Amino acid sequence: MIEYLTNQFQGMDFWEVIQIVGLVLSFVYLILEFEQKALMWIVSAICSIIYASVYFNTKIYADMAFSCFNVSLCVYGYIKWLRKAQKADATARVPGGNSRNDIQDNVRNNALIEYRTFSRPLALKTFGATFVLWLVITAILKYLTDSPVPGTDSFTTTLNIVGTWVLAQKLIEVWGFWFVVNLVSIYLYCKRGLHISTILLYVFYLGASVYGFWKWKRYGKHI
Repeated sequence: MIEYLTNQFQGMDFWEVIQIVGLVLSFVYLILEFEQKALMWIVSAICSIIYASVYFNTKIYADMAFSCFNVSLCVYGYIKWLRKAQKADATARVPGGNSRNDIQDNVRNNALIEYRTFSRPLALKTFGATFVLWLVITAILKYLTDSPVPGTDSFTTTLNIVGTWVLAQKLIEVWGFWFVVNLVSIYLYCKRGLHISTILLYVFYLGASVYGFWKWKRYGKHI
């Protein structure tokens, strides 16, 4: 096992080196996501650009397409979070507002973790849209590309798309989306022969998705 891991990091080519860079940035992103820092959207966009090239090289086309699309989602999420912060700051400036100084400090330091939960109607709409999107992406990969894993590739991509939207809404169920995505991704990337650094990253992500849920639930405020 030790020899195998050692060999993985010897004589690395360009694609393996760039996965190491993505690994480091992904850890930075994860820490920012735990703390609900808006900067996470910028780091996520950079990671998406890196992994889009990796997925294209390994013919994981749906994940590649999502990585490209995710750049625009990151812009959406960043703007949405900033607007919420500005709205909270404006509320704090109103005379007689709720704990003016505390709210301003939390907004400026981006230290307040807030979360929502799915309502039943929203959950049904979200999972219905997820299923339809999965069928569409699977069909595209199956009939328009030479993807060797259309169903699995489209599944992780679909959950990534929907999960990113869920994250932008600060719904705590996003950690459940990430848990499933990470679990399936480990299988997919092993099958497609990605570098061990990327596979280990998703193993770490798997545990981090559990920790993220716990942190939001334990230290966050339901709104």
